[in-house]
Amino acid sequence: MQNPPATVAMVFAGGLGLAAYHAGVYQSFSRRSLPLHWVAGSSAGAVTAALIAGNRSADRVSRLHAFWNFPPVERDTAIPFRHLSGWMGAVRTRLVGSPGHFHPRIPSMNPFGFRSLYDLAPMQERLRSLIDFGQLNSGEIRICVAATDIESGDPVVFDSRKERIEIDHLMASCGFLPEFAPVQVNGQLLGDGGLSLNAPFDPILQSETDGDLLLYVIDLYARDGDRPDSYEAASERKNDLLFGNQTYIRLKYCMELSRLRRKQNGGGDGQREKVFLLSYRPGMEEPGPEKSFEFSASALAQRWQAGMLDMECSEHARSNEEIVVVRRT
Repeated sequence: MQNPPATVAMVFAGGLGLAAYHAGVYQSFSRRSLPLHWVAGSSAGAVTAALIAGNRSADRVSRLHAFWNFPPVERDTAIPFRHLSGWMGAVRTRLVGSPGHFHPRIPSMNPFGFRSLYDLAPMQERLRSLIDFGQLNSGEIRICVAATDIESGDPVVFDSRKERIEIDHLMASCGFLPEFAPVQVNGQLLGDGGLSLNAPFDPILQSETDGDLLLYVIDLYARDGDRPDSYEAASERKNDLLFGNQTYIRLKYCMELSRLRRKQNGGGDGQREKVFLLSYRPGMEEPGPEKSFEFSASALAQRWQAGMLDMECSEHARSNEEIVVVRRT
């Protein structure tokens, strides 16, 4: 795109602790001389989107750091030991939670009183202190938050251009059953956006905005990967395919619909969509299928760094495909 695009948007997919990758991507993006008009997200991606839209430009990276709250770390341990350490970290999180994010619920004596395995109250309080909801709803950056109706299964998208977005919308978007509880919003019982739209780019690609679109889709599960050679690798690959394929296939479908709609309306021949897909590709130190529950400082720092490097790589990425899939060599 020769001239600055009319709309620059970022979409953040869900993935619990893997979402530190989002923060690195945004930090790298913030160093460019580009505006940001629109953000959208599901689950942990909705949290990232809210931390960006709910703060002034100069404060966003520091707020992302405050949310993840990890100290500087040195990673000089051999990979087999880091892998074992990663598994120990994930098991620890499963048992006792992650400070500032969630903790286990006390089991109910009522067999019909189950809500969830973990309580997100610590994260809720942290978000209240880090997000200015007046700023978030000011319209400076449009934000969409995706959730899923637990009864009907339908996706539900909240749009700051149409309604006010508050903390309950974010908590509903994070209600990934059975780990985290759904939330009642406007009479609907809503759960994790990842159960229907893990990367909610639909409102952006379906919008009637004029001019060129520059869209970054930040996924936390890569659809492409190595052949699994163990039970652990197979379990991890399954999760990557479940979420990564959902993102890629839906993205191609939505882009085709957008193109057909513009053609049907007799316009948009000069309108261009440039779409970059960045996906977190974990190193060997990650604990396979439990990587999203690894909240150690070293894991968070590694994901943040990976996001920064991938976003820097996107500046030089070239492809004849309609979706530019960013991969570092």
